[in-house]
Amino acid sequence: MSVYIDIDRCIGCRTCEAACQMEHDGQGHINVHYVEDLAAVPIFCRHCEEAYCTTACITGALYKDGEITAFDASKCSGCGLCTLACPFGVVWTDRIAHKCDLCRDREGGPACINVCPAQALSDDFDRAVSMARSRAARTIAAFRGVR
Repeated sequence: MSVYIDIDRCIGCRTCEAACQMEHDGQGHINVHYVEDLAAVPIFCRHCEEAYCTTACITGALYKDGEITAFDASKCSGCGLCTLACPFGVVWTDRIAHKCDLCRDREGGPACINVCPAQALSDDFDRAVSMARSRAARTIAAFRGVR
């Protein structure tokens, strides 16, 4: 499972951040970044197929568990190598590492998806692809109309 973002829908309200913090005892695993005045982008672990953070983790705190890049906080030394290895910059360290765990133990799926008022987050791949194709078609149609 993955979380897909429709950047056009994100309103930058940070409700996803708050839900994540509540779900994880005050330690959020998602951050909303702002790209100038153009977009708000929720940033979180992509659960890479070849997760470099797991390779860099010398204690085994980060590991692959099926499709999920899992984290065992009790093994983390806080060295920060995972932060350096992550190509997306979504593993953070503050004494120990923290990253999105897709709310694995939460019934009903990731908290961020359930609370997003703009429905910018989804775990439905087909819906995400459909939205991206619709956006691309609108962009092409608008571009052709300009000529």
